[in-house]
Amino acid sequence: MALVVMAVVNFRNTRSQITTANDEKNRIISSEITEVLKLQDLSISIIEKSMSERMERYSNTIVHDILPSLHDTEDADLTAIQSRLGMDPEMEDIYIIDTSGIIVNTTYEPDLGFNLFNLGEEHERHLRHVLDTAVFVNTRFAIEDATKTPRKYTYQATRDRNYIVELGAFSREANEVIQTIEKVKSDIIRDNQGIIDLEVFFNADTIFSLNKNAIVYKDKTELLARAFIKKDTLELLERTGQAWYHFQFVYLPRQNSNLYKGSVIRIVSDRTAEKVLLKRELTKFVILFILTLLVVMLLIYRKTKVITQPIAKLVENVDRITGGHLSERAEVVGNNEITRLSRKFNMMIDELEKYYNELEQMVRDRTAEIEKQKLEIEKQRDTLRDQKNKLSERNTQLKSAYIEIDEQRKHIMDSIYYARRIQTAILPSEDYVRDNLGDHFILYRPKDIVSGDFYWFKLIDNLIMVAAVDCTGHGVPGAFMSIVGHNQLNHAVTVGKAREPDDILNRLNSGVIETLSVETHESKVQDGMDLSLCVFDEHKKKVQFSGANNPLVLIRDGEVTRFRGDKFPIGAYEGTLPQVFTSREIELKKGDCLYIFSDGYADQFGGPDDKKFTTKKFRQFLFDIHTESCDVQRYLLDKKLDEWKGDNEQIDDVLVIGIKI
Repeated sequence: MALVVMAVVNFRNTRSQITTANDEKNRIISSEITEVLKLQDLSISIIEKSMSERMERYSNTIVHDILPSLHDTEDADLTAIQSRLGMDPEMEDIYIIDTSGIIVNTTYEPDLGFNLFNLGEEHERHLRHVLDTAVFVNTRFAIEDATKTPRKYTYQATRDRNYIVELGAFSREANEVIQTIEKVKSDIIRDNQGIIDLEVFFNADTIFSLNKNAIVYKDKTELLARAFIKKDTLELLERTGQAWYHFQFVYLPRQNSNLYKGSVIRIVSDRTAEKVLLKRELTKFVILFILTLLVVMLLIYRKTKVITQPIAKLVENVDRITGGHLSERAEVVGNNEITRLSRKFNMMIDELEKYYNELEQMVRDRTAEIEKQKLEIEKQRDTLRDQKNKLSERNTQLKSAYIEIDEQRKHIMDSIYYARRIQTAILPSEDYVRDNLGDHFILYRPKDIVSGDFYWFKLIDNLIMVAAVDCTGHGVPGAFMSIVGHNQLNHAVTVGKAREPDDILNRLNSGVIETLSVETHESKVQDGMDLSLCVFDEHKKKVQFSGANNPLVLIRDGEVTRFRGDKFPIGAYEGTLPQVFTSREIELKKGDCLYIFSDGYADQFGGPDDKKFTTKKFRQFLFDIHTESCDVQRYLLDKKLDEWKGDNEQIDDVLVIGIKI
């Protein structure tokens, strides 16, 4: 056993030492590569400093002086502009990028028509930021997607923000720095035995290496991508034929590039020799164990042979006693261990015989006790019969109670149906809305008998006010909130004389807070409502919009525009004061389609994967049907909701209002 323990300890120590040595070697290599990359970034930073002012001067001249004087930016002669500015056509190029990320004009023909958004989400956000801010953006050196060569790029939006002017410049000095880094990597591989490949990869969206001759392990692409996503070190030990290879992906954060935020070092090591060494140690352990086992078996056999013969004779004596004759005793012969065993065995039989006699007496006593218990059980059975009769009476009482509960439930349901009549009464009539609002539709589908959603309409001072309101909860609680909201909206415009949508919402907010006695500190009540409110001025052909969490969707000339409401509900505080709402004014055109709605439609679960319909699909569906008449739109929305919901339960109240100008 001691030899086995020593062999196991030796094997584990050998494996641990090899693993520790490999990990330390890879850590040192990663540190060296990190320092090399820092040197690379510093060198390229010095190179690009001399290029920044020249490229900014080119970009400002193109954006502010040349392009405004041209009729069509996409057909501009960029080669002539390149020559006019004195740019090097072999080293510097001009690109015109539209708002979709597509290169629509360039001095570098192979890139014409390429969509820069395909380079990843990070690159797309970068370009959209340039369009939104309209400022000159000067980036660090990056890698051109087609040639994998270092290029410096600048970006600046045109005055009308319909295009981005991108300048790209190649630097031989930067390319020489990168080639020098590749030589350093080759030297590291040569100086470290067992390392067969060392590569550095960039960009978590489109992964690439600066080394054009980098080995591509297609089955390791997913592991490389996970290293970028998790920003951590990942490892894999794999057997290929008779060889063992260890893949380690070490993530390193990169701070000196606006487009490529991180890098991963891939270290591939040949662990075949280490596996052979461990296999040799394991073989030695197995051989040692087998030899030890054979020696032990031989010793046991020899010892057994000495003692088996006396034991066989003792077994014959035992067989006679086990036949049931406790008066028999084992034969005591000689003076050895077996003799002492026989003597002790006879003593045990004496005790056993004594115990047997005592056991028989105990059985007789136990039988008498069982008879007594039987009588007691019969008595308990009679008691249980009485209890059963009592339970039967109790069941009769419960049935009567169930009948009473059912009657109470009927009274409650009658009250809820009456509440629905009350709630329906506060909603504006269809004829009243049709006569004053014009071409429109209202899709109103409560989840329960009564609803937490309601629509509100008011015609006052030649202004048409329309609101789609989503109160907290649904069913009876939501219905109570809807009555509070309806009354406070009427109070805001009739008593408070509010005519602007933000003023109406502010008065509604104060009224709800006062009505519900909402606290402003730890005991803050979460009851409230989300809504969209539109105030139409037909004389001025304008609409004003305010929203509490909910938006207004406008579809005009084939484009969908979403006007977001304020990001807080009715009944909300900022500190100790109610939140203040804002409004948007929109010029109206003939053919405009406006939609306000609650979140019930988009939140409905269904479809093939039993997921939410989502606001994105909802807006797309509104776009798909907006050319239809309002009655057809309402029918299509109702039909689509039923198809999506399928056998699922409706999870919330649904309210959609559509208005066509």
